[in-house]
Amino acid sequence: MTFLARWPGVAIAAGVAAVVLSACTVPIRLATPAEIAAAKATPPPIVAPAAPPAPGGLTQIQADLRRLIAQVGPSVVRVEAGAASGSGLLLDAQGTVVTPASLVAGSQQVTVTTATGQQYSGTVAGTDSATDVAVVRVTGASGLAAAPLGDSSTLQVGDVVVAIGSGAVSQGIVSGLAGGLIQTTAPMGSGTSGSALVNVAGQVVGMTSLGADTSGFGVAIPSNQVSLVAQKLLAGGTPTGAAYLGVSTADASGGGALIQSVVAGSPAAAAGLQAGWVITAIDGQNVARSAAVAQILATHKPGQRVTVTVHLPNGSVRSIPVALGTR
Repeated sequence: MTFLARWPGVAIAAGVAAVVLSACTVPIRLATPAEIAAAKATPPPIVAPAAPPAPGGLTQIQADLRRLIAQVGPSVVRVEAGAASGSGLLLDAQGTVVTPASLVAGSQQVTVTTATGQQYSGTVAGTDSATDVAVVRVTGASGLAAAPLGDSSTLQVGDVVVAIGSGAVSQGIVSGLAGGLIQTTAPMGSGTSGSALVNVAGQVVGMTSLGADTSGFGVAIPSNQVSLVAQKLLAGGTPTGAAYLGVSTADASGGGALIQSVVAGSPAAAAGLQAGWVITAIDGQNVARSAAVAQILATHKPGQRVTVTVHLPNGSVRSIPVALGTR
């Protein structure tokens, strides 16, 4: 007896299947291994298109910063005086530059490089160490972009400012207005002296200086003072009425202004200040570097009495009253 004979149900099912298959007009094709693997694969994730940036916020801040840099950057130049280098601000199209006096101290010839890479030789036309302002005249320049000077008297603590130097930009706020100087949280690094301190309207309201106190604040000379002193220097004169202490100083290794020499007969000599002492404050205003001495004195008048805080080599601290004089 055959297998199908023993199992009549199977035989009938097989027969029916044969009839059904024979009735199909479409050929049957089995899936290939590659097609089976593709069907089992995980489908790729659906990536949504990036949303357009929201108006305002960080996008607007970035746009404003770029606008300020493009607006003021061309009027900021690089000033190289021997081994020292920093920045300066163009006062006119012919290349008259204002820069910190501490940057060009001891130099008569400097190199001035514009934002577009044009290089000129310049001559120091005048300096005023009391205000830390100097002017430089270049030869052969024309068509340069003068800095848009603003009114620094309108500044208030909390105002947003941008420091634009030659190859360096930083942002912060006005953190203090003391002693005729501008303090800002905008970071100041090596070589940033002479940068333009710019308000949100794109106006230069100050020129940064070498002074940066131990709290990390940057220091800038107000634009009104920069402009006034520069005009007097360009006219061939020297600013009058500046308070005079009578010391030459250098940056102290631990901060402060190291007294290198005391002028005989000066207010400093009369008060007993000595070479080797370190000035750390004048009338309560911090002196973190040598340049700060002249900046603070520029805010006082001859005849005023100030208290000079000094650190002696033996570690002691003294507060010495000094009656400021004139040169």
